[in-house]
Amino acid sequence: LIDENRAKLAECEILDSGKTPFDAGKIEIPIVAEIFRYYAGWVTKITGDVIDLPGNNMGLSMRMPVGVCAFITPWNFPILMAAWKIAPALATGNTIVLKPSEFTSHSSLWLAQLGSEAGLPDGVLNVITGTGPEVGMKLVQHPDVDKVSFTGSSRVGKLIQHECADSLKRVTLELGGKSPNVVFADADLKAAVRGAASGIFYNKGEVCAAGSRVLVQREIYDEFVEGLAKMAGKTTVGPPTADGTRMGPVCNAAQYDKVLAAIEQAKADG
Repeated sequence: LIDENRAKLAECEILDSGKTPFDAGKIEIPIVAEIFRYYAGWVTKITGDVIDLPGNNMGLSMRMPVGVCAFITPWNFPILMAAWKIAPALATGNTIVLKPSEFTSHSSLWLAQLGSEAGLPDGVLNVITGTGPEVGMKLVQHPDVDKVSFTGSSRVGKLIQHECADSLKRVTLELGGKSPNVVFADADLKAAVRGAASGIFYNKGEVCAAGSRVLVQREIYDEFVEGLAKMAGKTTVGPPTADGTRMGPVCNAAQYDKVLAAIEQAKADG
């Protein structure tokens, strides 16, 4: 069903987050389908274990579902992040309440609809929309939620970890970082430039593991900077559905303001 609805799901991502049709339809949605295919294979592979014990005894270990899982996903990879959380949770027998970003909810709602069409019983995969404070934190604090998985900022992650500690909920946090490229003089310069450009320009740089810093050995510094500048110059910025666009708009006004602030800070730093 995901494959059959690739165009519709891609359109949701394009309209919500500014992704290009190539990134959404050719790269990310096919990966989402493969994620569900892979975890579907788990269903017949997860078993218990029989353990020999001293004497005339036998131990049996059984793997049981955690229960109700609350998943809070970000705006930069809406359906991909949802799939990474939903598919393994479904395969291991859990029920899910997904809270997508308020900026990019469409694809998650469509995914839930496809789940219903695929035969998931009512109440197994639920999507609730809204902001973090009014919806996300309420899920984190809810006594019937057994596990929380959050992808987003370190600041919010700390708040969620604190709440989950008080109630002893299981918690998984995937938080933002600053990921450097380190390039030495003996590197394949062409490959290094291409990798650095892809690492920062893919999805407009809105990636938690984006290569937002480049540390280059002095001997090749000028050549590397020249090569990276050429790659940047070839990157066409524009409306996501326009012919030739390789970089669409950032997700929302707040992200745009951050970009402007970063540019001004870079100028101030010389």
